[in-house]
Amino acid sequence: MIKGIYNRTLYGLGKWILAAVFAAAIVIWVYGERVLEWIPGCTFERLTGLYCPGCGGSRAVIAFFDGHFIRSFLYHPLVPYSIVVLTVFMIRMFLVKHAGLKEGKDGRINIFIYIGIGILILQWIVKLILLVCFEVSMI
Repeated sequence: MIKGIYNRTLYGLGKWILAAVFAAAIVIWVYGERVLEWIPGCTFERLTGLYCPGCGGSRAVIAFFDGHFIRSFLYHPLVPYSIVVLTVFMIRMFLVKHAGLKEGKDGRINIFIYIGIGILILQWIVKLILLVCFEVSMI
């Protein structure tokens, strides 16, 4: 693979993701938790009574942009993790592109993606155990 193509592709995609995150932050800032009324509930949860891997994500995003970082983490730890990783990656790639910072090896971001997948699976299992075994709702 040509050096830098992978990271530059992710950097280009990251610009669009950051634009969407910024737009969501503005909507949440203006409307607050009323945004949850616009989002349809989880079909998987409605059909099975169990959480899907993404359950809690919307509340986590709203809590994060309201400044409730611990609450955001408790709703869905992947949300604050992803925002931090994306922000650090985008700042680093900006410095590589515009300030002459040396670019690292391609695919180094993969480890952060694998960690994110691990967080997603682990939080889902924990929420399911709490729900099924202890009847504790995390959402």
